[in-house]
Amino acid sequence: QIDYFSSTNNPAADPSFDADGDGMNNLAEFQAGTNPTNNLSGLRIISVTRQGGDVVITWKTAGGRTNAVQATGGNAGSYTNNFTDLSGPLTISGSGDATTNYVDSGGTTNGPALYYRVRLVP
Repeated sequence: QIDYFSSTNNPAADPSFDADGDGMNNLAEFQAGTNPTNNLSGLRIISVTRQGGDVVITWKTAGGRTNAVQATGGNAGSYTNNFTDLSGPLTISGSGDATTNYVDSGGTTNGPALYYRVRLVP
């Protein structure tokens, strides 16, 4: 709180407040290692692209954290919330904001359609 808001009693520093309006509250940003005062800093997928039979998932994250890519099946516009890990733990090198990716080998040949998300690994 002091690093980003200069005090612990600043209302914008409240853990449940989203100071930068990016959809992640301050607590989630602290846990993810992202900057709660910069709406460009956050843990989020920025693209999912097809490369032949593979799918490349690219996301913004923070160095020094560990993430995992998850997927669930579904049809266009609907999916289950039963996500499972596709990747093992992926340790992000460096510090500060980072962009990284994961290749889901054969992801375009699997059925049904897949929905992806990235989770923070404790």
